Amino acid sequence: MEGFDPAFSPDGDSLAFKRILGPDTDAKRIEGIWIVGLDGSTLHQVTNVEPKLPAAFSDSWPQFSPDGKMLVFERTRLEDTRHAVFVQSLDSSGSPEDAHQLTPWKMDCGITPEFSPDGKLVLFRCGAWMEAPSMLWWVHPDGTGLHRLDKTGLEGSPVRSYLGSSFSPSFSGREGWITTTWFPCTSCSGPSVDVADVFRVRIEDGDVVRTTNLTKSEMYESAPDWGTHQPVG
Repeated sequence: MEGFDPAFSPDGDSLAFKRILGPDTDAKRIEGIWIVGLDGSTLHQVTNVEPKLPAAFSDSWPQFSPDGKMLVFERTRLEDTRHAVFVQSLDSSGSPEDAHQLTPWKMDCGITPEFSPDGKLVLFRCGAWMEAPSMLWWVHPDGTGLHRLDKTGLEGSPVRSYLGSSFSPSFSGREGWITTTWFPCTSCSGPSVDVADVFRVRIEDGDVVRTTNLTKSEMYESAPDWGTHQPVG
């Protein structure tokens, strides 16, 4: 058994994470989201609970809604490795049919989906991991209001690939800050360069109005998460 992508519940009492049951060569291999208490109690599977095997999906990157009643996650369709963003009520039975699809398979979306602090939006990335270009989008948890945030490759703007993103705790409605990482796309035909920086991005009424490079390094940086702790050092 293996565990990946842990995320705290809003009350801090439990963790959601991806769990893999079975070896790579096993047709009955299961990849779903599980929840466990911080003391190790009440371990149970909450997505992709499928008694009819072989399984058709793999679920990963779970995040709780602010009220703790739902999960958003990335689902991979194993037949063609396409990705999509799904949400699921934690009151459901956990079968694949219980999850609600927010993005079409053809968009190939899902890396690090996250609820906004008010629970009204889900932020996510579209495009294969470590390939360029990729894009930032958001959508309402009911699947309406699908909206592209960045303008990479449009209107003469630079072509970029994004590596995860996170809302600021003060984000509300369609306005506030997010943090993200990106790298420039030079060939857009294969794996990226090794340099990616962390950026702070200002969103107003669903549009990017300002960006600030926070790291300006020659290192590879990814998956930033906006916290509430005061700076250290």
